[in-house]
Amino acid sequence: MRYYLANFSVFILFLIASKAFSNEMTLNELFFDDSKPYHIKILDALPDSAIIQIGPDDAKNIVIEFMDYFCGYCKKIHPELIELATRRGDTRVIFLQHPILSQSSEVIAAMVVAANTQGKGKELHNALFEISGSLNQEKLNQIIDNLDINKNKLMIDIGRDEIKNIVKLSSFLAMGSGARGTPALFINDEFIGGYVPVNQFERFLK
Repeated sequence: MRYYLANFSVFILFLIASKAFSNEMTLNELFFDDSKPYHIKILDALPDSAIIQIGPDDAKNIVIEFMDYFCGYCKKIHPELIELATRRGDTRVIFLQHPILSQSSEVIAAMVVAANTQGKGKELHNALFEISGSLNQEKLNQIIDNLDINKNKLMIDIGRDEIKNIVKLSSFLAMGSGARGTPALFINDEFIGGYVPVNQFERFLK
């Protein structure tokens, strides 16, 4: 696995200064400490507002998906991952931002992180993937209204550097993991790039 250490170090130092990087993680731990698997260190590096989670915190299995809300395969796998977490009490599924398809992807990713600071991130995340057809402004406004999200605060927060940097960090961690597209998955410490039906990777769960 390549971590692009030089560029990554500069990027992480910038994010520490902007408070997007978790204070619980040090550069040494991220790059050189082998006491934890890399997928666990990803979660340690990110603040809570970056994380959308289904399933218990103490689950023995962790499935991480780096995703883009405009990715058709991310939309396809989403109900499968929700069903997996719901069916198994020993698995948590974590969705992380990796907006690579368009500028709109970056805006929606920032919107979900911003909504997470209002305690509405998971609801917005699920609603975006449950939309019938393509996402447009009318549908997005309806979702925001239905979820009772403070729209004025949301619009302000989307423009904040802290929110933007959280999205950048999440995406950079995805690329450092080897993700070249979406979805990109960790099933515990097994990395899979691209869509794979859940029933084909469930064997990697404990």
